[in-house]
Amino acid sequence: MSVMQKIEQLRKELSSRYQLGYERHNLCGRQISVVCAEDGEALISKRITRDDLDRLETNLPYWVCVWSSSLALARVVMTGDHLSAGTPVLEIGCGLGLVSAAACLKHARVTASDCQPDALLFAKMNCLQIAGADPEVRVIDWEDPPTDQKYRTLLCSDVVYDPLSYEPLIACFETLLEPGGRILFSEPNRELSRLFFDELEDAGWVLDVISETGEVTVYSFERSYRG
Repeated sequence: MSVMQKIEQLRKELSSRYQLGYERHNLCGRQISVVCAEDGEALISKRITRDDLDRLETNLPYWVCVWSSSLALARVVMTGDHLSAGTPVLEIGCGLGLVSAAACLKHARVTASDCQPDALLFAKMNCLQIAGADPEVRVIDWEDPPTDQKYRTLLCSDVVYDPLSYEPLIACFETLLEPGGRILFSEPNRELSRLFFDELEDAGWVLDVISETGEVTVYSFERSYRG
């Protein structure tokens, strides 16, 4: 099946459940169009129920929008030498798949993951449309990550908005990252995230800032093996 045929097949499947829209962005001089839900914020609002109050992120489709953190990380992936062709890469919480698409443009061996199956369909469609690549996709729950494969690089954008998820996310890093590997991580400078970074350093990770704006900071995390 050709790239265009795969895109059309995904478009038909997704349009049966969502009103599809497009967000247009400049990605390092490349004009891209990201397939998304037409009114993502309204969709999120409609999904809020009384049962969501304790753990909002469990049920809300935050992935239906392109967030500033994913744009910042995609630009770092595109402009830096952090990925090389053939590098096994896993995006955690891929959402619409913009960062995975950027990694595909760098010819990395990309796997996009999310806990929401529909997010993976959007991610696959965006990788096909933006990069002409068909990445592997996997449903991954941070609290029960697979143990059958490790990756040289993990990509994460805007995933630390719930303190209850910090410990399982850090444990997930330990499970999925191969020894000597690196995590590229973007975060929109939330006050709440400071606790995550403290927990990460306490667990023996070394953090470096790659890029920083008033809105988003992109980090590199590596495991410290020093005693």
